[in-house]
Order: sequence, then structure tokens, then C-alpha cells
Amino acid sequence: MFKVYFLIPILIPLALIKGDFSLGVCHRFGRWLSRVAARPALALALVGLLSLFISFGFGIGAGIPVPEIHDEFGYLLLGDTFAHGRLTNPTPPMWEHFETIHEIMRPTYASKYPPAQGLALAIGQILWKPILGVWLTTALACAAMCWMFYAWLPARWALAGGLMVALHPQTLEWSQDYWGGAIALGAGALVAGGFRRLLDTLRARDSTAMGIGIALLANSRPYEGLVFSVLTGLALLMWMVKRGGIPWALFLRRVVFPMACVFALLACQLGYYNWRVTGNPLLMPYTVHIQTYAIDPLFVFSPPRKEPVYRHREIQNLQEQYLQYYEQERTSWTALVEATLSKAAFLFQAYLWSLLFIVPLLALPWALRRDSHLQVALLIGLFFLALILIETWMHSHYAAPGAPLFFVLVIASMRELGTWHSHGRRWGRTVIRGMAVLMALSTVVTVVKLARKDPGRTAWFSRRMDILDALNREPQGSLVIVSYQPDHDPNCEWVYNGADIPGSRVILARDMGREQNAELIAHYPGRKVWMINADAPQPSLEPYPGT
Repeated sequence: MFKVYFLIPILIPLALIKGDFSLGVCHRFGRWLSRVAARPALALALVGLLSLFISFGFGIGAGIPVPEIHDEFGYLLLGDTFAHGRLTNPTPPMWEHFETIHEIMRPTYASKYPPAQGLALAIGQILWKPILGVWLTTALACAAMCWMFYAWLPARWALAGGLMVALHPQTLEWSQDYWGGAIALGAGALVAGGFRRLLDTLRARDSTAMGIGIALLANSRPYEGLVFSVLTGLALLMWMVKRGGIPWALFLRRVVFPMACVFALLACQLGYYNWRVTGNPLLMPYTVHIQTYAIDPLFVFSPPRKEPVYRHREIQNLQEQYLQYYEQERTSWTALVEATLSKAAFLFQAYLWSLLFIVPLLALPWALRRDSHLQVALLIGLFFLALILIETWMHSHYAAPGAPLFFVLVIASMRELGTWHSHGRRWGRTVIRGMAVLMALSTVVTVVKLARKDPGRTAWFSRRMDILDALNREPQGSLVIVSYQPDHDPNCEWVYNGADIPGSRVILARDMGREQNAELIAHYPGRKVWMINADAPQPSLEPYPGT
């Protein structure tokens, strides 16, 4: 299968031989870029609107994304809860039938995830559909990235970087699912942008921006956000000590005090949210879920947990799959190293834009010599990467808090490469322009791939959505009892409900046997009761026997 990066070996020799073969459109685009970049507010708006335009284009052309991954359903429950005007939900009657993955039922019915992504989905749900919240946060994250680039790079390169982030395949993918990434990316940009500005001038607004970014990270990616925030804070403190000549009173007034105010509000917000959901200000819903269901540890060096008593085979099978993956990493030091390298390779593949960023990163050593601030960014990034690779699991959005510094290093390397020349030929600039063409081609490929992402209406999640849509149009409420085969794949989970289970038009429940099913039906009277075999070749509704 053809890959865009196959053209890289052709691009570089061509640039060395032919010199500057750029078309006039490149010159005109460069002049336009400089004019817009001179007005930062306009540049930020342009980047955000570009991202929003692409997202709406997907929504119109390819349709609204259908949730598929466990995490997506967990976040959608969180958004639906907030859209109902509450932080959590009371445990529904017969809650054992509604237990599912990434949710807790006791002490309250809630998602296990932190609230930031759920709040975005709730805003989208109130205005139109939950995916609108994803599109808005993706646009804001791209604008925040552009704002951050202005702190690290010249204006023209800052705008170019913002446009590249808006068109990046990973950003496009995050804009078409419900399980996050954009919020952590934007929050990391606020931290990195505020940090860089504070290295030059101590201003309360920059430390406040940095504090807000840390608060958003605490509400989206707590562990990775904590790692990135601590590393950035330590780097800021060490830089101030090394720099010297700064009165500590000024540092406390313009840096520590604004951040302390933000952190005080953050502590109150998180404590209140935890208290409402778990009954304990210091106990996160995520921790309750771990204590209730998990057997695999969060970190590769932690021992497995004692297996709890499961009420449903599907949940148990999934947790055992997780544990099996963890144990494969622990079989030997060789296996652990291989698993760690595999996770690192996965992250590089996600962020290197089809490996196209490898070319400009060749100029990184020279960019580091030009700007000592980039050395600090590189050190923070390396420590951040090392501390997240010890997690058992890895997805691309786990690294989103530290991704802004990676993009800074890439754009700075592109800028350095653009200055390279020999024998009067500015071949480095030609390479950069050729890379821009390949990136545009890669973006088109990504758009086509995402537009064809729906495998058809026979996919289990599409079939599930079709059935729910049909039942929601019925005048009478429905109760659907879902059964599975013994060899059921736990990654194909049907039983997910909204925030208000008793008030929902359609309720999905697990089959727990005739006797317990009869009790469930008695608790939810006035509904048409259906049964469905989710593992059938073509799952379809059938009237529940005896109803």
C-alpha cells in the first residue's frame, strides 16, 4: 500500500540537485502568512476556525461518529449526566443488570473518568449533539497551540505551526471520537506557553494561564498532567535560580500567588466533585472503579490486584484480558523492554505525521544550539516520555499534555532546516516547501480514510445504534435484555445507558436468568420488553417470552 513518506527519499535529492524549484504559489502563500501572523488574534481565530470547518465538513460528509470504544461510552455518560444538570446519578433499581465497563454503580451511578471531557460533551449535547463539544474543544486546542507557538517561535512560524496542528492526522482523529485528546493538548499548550513567557518576563497573566492549563490537565489526564506540570514547574524554578537577580518577592507576587489562587479553586472543585460522586473529597471515581473491578495495575512495576467477585462474565473476561497483556510485559526484562519500545514507537508513529517529521528533526541539534530554551523543552519532553512509558497501557492521547513541546521542537527544526544552503542554493527551504506539499497530501489521505471509517451498518456498534434509533421512535418505552454467547468478545459491549435510566425511553440490561429478569421487568413496568442475542450474525429484537 502506498504511503506518503515513500516520497521523502525523492524529495531531498531533488532539492539538492535542483535548488529552489518552488512555484510562485509558495511565495504568495508565504507573504500572506507573514501578514496574518503579524496580527496574533487574527492568527488564533484563523487556526481555530480552520479546525472547526474541517470538523463540520466531516459531520456533513461522513455523518456523526458512532461510539464504539468502551471509553467513548463512559465519557458520553459523563456528558449526559452534566447535561441533566447534575454531577452524578442515583444508583438505579436493579443496578446489577446495568453494570458495564468504565462505569461505577455504587455509591452513585457515574462514569469513572475526570470531568473535563464530559463537560465538553454536555455543552455539545445541550446545543445540538455531543460531538459538537468535541469539535469546539478541538478548535480551541488548535488555537491554544498557536498561542503557545508565539511564545517559542517567530510569528510567521507560530502561525504555520498552528495550521499544521489543525491539519495533523492525530488532531483530525481526535475530532471524530468521544474519548478525548484535544482538551489535554490545549491544556498542555497553556502550560508550555505560559512557562516560556515566564522565562522572559514575570507576568501574572502568564502564570495564571499556566495555572489554568494545569487545572485542565487535572480534570482530563490526571497522571500525565501531573507529570508534565511538575516537570515544567521544576524547570521554571531552576531557570529562575540559575538566572538570578530576580527578587523573590516579585516571583511570589507574580508567579506563586496567581497559581496558588487557581490551585485553591481547583482543589475545591475536584474535592466537591469527588464528594458528590464517591462521598469522599479525596476519593476519585477512577479509584472506586479500580477497587471494584480492576485486577491489572496501572503501572508495569506494580503487582496485580486481587480479583474481585464479578457478577457478569463479560466484565470479568475483559479484566482478565487486561491482566494477560500486563503479565506478558512482566515475563522477563527482555519482554518489558520490548513492550516499552513498542509503546514509544506507537507514540512516535501517532505524532510524526506519517513519519514526515523525521526529516526536519534531523536539524534539531543545530536548532538546540541556536536557542537554549529548546534544550529545556527537550529535557522536559524526554523525562515526560520516560514517566508515561511506565504505564501499563498506552494510547496517543495519554501523551497529549506533553505533545505541545514536541511540536515546538519540530517547528523549530523546520525553521532551522529552512536556513540551510550551499553554493548559493537554498535547498533547505525547498525541502521545507516540499514537506508542506507532502503534508497536504497526507491530510487528504487522512480525510479520505476517516470518511470511510464506518465499516457499514453490519458493524456491531452501527447495528446497536440502528436498533436504539428505531426503539426511540416508538411511542411506548422499551426494556431490552441483552444476552451474549460464551465466546463473546468483551470489546463489543452493548449495555450502556444514559444518565437517567428509569426515565429513558430505551433501557439496555444484562440477561441474568429468568428469575432475576422477572424482578427487573417488575421494577420497570409499562415497557415493551425485548430480548436480543448480541452475538448473533445479525442481532435483532425479539419479544421477551411471557411478556
